[in-house]
Amino acid sequence: MIKVERASVDRQRPAKDMLRLIQLLAAEKAFGVTLAEIMAQMEWTKRTTQRYLAALQDIEPDLSYHVDEDTNAKHWYLPSPRTRIPPVTAEQLSSLTAIAAFMKAQGHASYGDMLEELRQTLQAGLDRSAMVRLDPDLEVLDDSVKIVHRPGPKASFDPLVRTALLQAITTGSKVSFGYTNVRGLKSSQKIVSPYALTVGPRTYLIAHDESASATRNYALSGISNLKLLSSPATEPDFDIKAYVSRSFGAFHDGIAEKWVLRFSAGMEYELSNYQFHPTQTMETLESGEIEISFYCESIREVAYECLRWTESLTWVGPERLRGLLTSICSEVAAACRGDN
Repeated sequence: MIKVERASVDRQRPAKDMLRLIQLLAAEKAFGVTLAEIMAQMEWTKRTTQRYLAALQDIEPDLSYHVDEDTNAKHWYLPSPRTRIPPVTAEQLSSLTAIAAFMKAQGHASYGDMLEELRQTLQAGLDRSAMVRLDPDLEVLDDSVKIVHRPGPKASFDPLVRTALLQAITTGSKVSFGYTNVRGLKSSQKIVSPYALTVGPRTYLIAHDESASATRNYALSGISNLKLLSSPATEPDFDIKAYVSRSFGAFHDGIAEKWVLRFSAGMEYELSNYQFHPTQTMETLESGEIEISFYCESIREVAYECLRWTESLTWVGPERLRGLLTSICSEVAAACRGDN
């Protein structure tokens, strides 16, 4: 007789999902969330989302929504949930510490400090009995995660610079500052309209340079003597999210292109667990080789990434990427020979 094992079913899943929905709606009480946003957050279908909202009205009579005049979409929110929100867990607190340590290792000390402050704030909100209950697990969890350091920019900056820039972005104001580029070779005075901050190996400000009348990126580590101006910022005439997604790294060279990297057979498992760019696609060719393609700007950054895969790369395209790689390799070879 063949024994058939049944997949385990989490019978508490509906209740857990309802609690997650309550937390989401309570957390977004200021502006609310649309049906589509709930679907994305909860990974539900439209029908499932509607069913949960209908059920929630029976246990949370204060469930409300407001209608966006432009889109006519309902924004759902829960001003004061009657359901008891689950308390913070030891794993959540420990995760904040781990992420804080990771951010510091990446050169983002100020972000790490803020996460540590958040953990302290959450712990301060717990009563003593809750902390006594969490403490043994918390101590073990804090010691169980270690951060691996790797070479990279030590991009420290004054946290007050970020705070002031965020204030300017929030109020829609221009700012002025002195700027030194990342190589420390050029300094200048800037008046810009700040749009957003990007966090990577370095933290950059995306802004409209008023004198150049163009969008520029500025490393926060190079900003000094920042001042908020009374004049209103120039409105962005582009999609900031799309602008960021087009880059490979933080740099923009203005030329977006489809890049193709071909790898030797047998690399499928490793490549399936590696992301070059959010737009990437992967294909296994008849030869067994793996072809990765993606669309973005920053050819030099793409070339530097290719150098990390020299043992398994068999071909790259288009031609200008091959040309740049050849040039970089020649420069490295010259340095190895001591020709420079």
